[in-house]
Amino acid sequence: DRIDYSSDTPTATAKGPLVTAKYGLAAAGNANFGYVGGGNTGSTASTVDRIDYSNDTPTAVAKGPLSVIKYYHGAAGNQHYGYFAGGYGSSPLTTIDRIDYSNDTPTAAVKGPLSTTKYGGSSTGNEYFGYYAGGKPGTSPAHDASIVQRIDYSNDTATATVRGPLVSTRTYKSSATSAGIVFS
Repeated sequence: DRIDYSSDTPTATAKGPLVTAKYGLAAAGNANFGYVGGGNTGSTASTVDRIDYSNDTPTAVAKGPLSVIKYYHGAAGNQHYGYFAGGYGSSPLTTIDRIDYSNDTPTAAVKGPLSTTKYGGSSTGNEYFGYYAGGKPGTSPAHDASIVQRIDYSNDTATATVRGPLVSTRTYKSSATSAGIVFS
């Protein structure tokens, strides 16, 4: 569904479908394209679908996959890259996959990782950093569902740093950014 920001009171408009139906996915994008990655199709998936904002009625186009099967993960990015972090595959993940918008056909490059395993969290970011917040803890009892982890886009091979925490634990939420304020 597409929401028109200039007239945000009517019902959203249905637009072109994804290549395959799936749930538990995440999305990032820039001014031209939206990338919907991962998700669960009933047998899980690592696929990435690209939505062209200039023509959003046809079916999305399949692009290079994520490096691993993941769902219930978060995504954030800037005008050049999209980062798909954490999630669940066969177990909780720390993997961060980076999609290069200028060359979106190869398999996403592995970056990061997150400092702790998380799934069911949400992500948001700005031009310089991506923030992965909340989520269900991994296998260690030391993991906390209120932790915020920051991905530094200028050094995206380093382990994400722990920031925050959130005021309370949050799982399976969405995030948006406006003037540096995160809404979950």
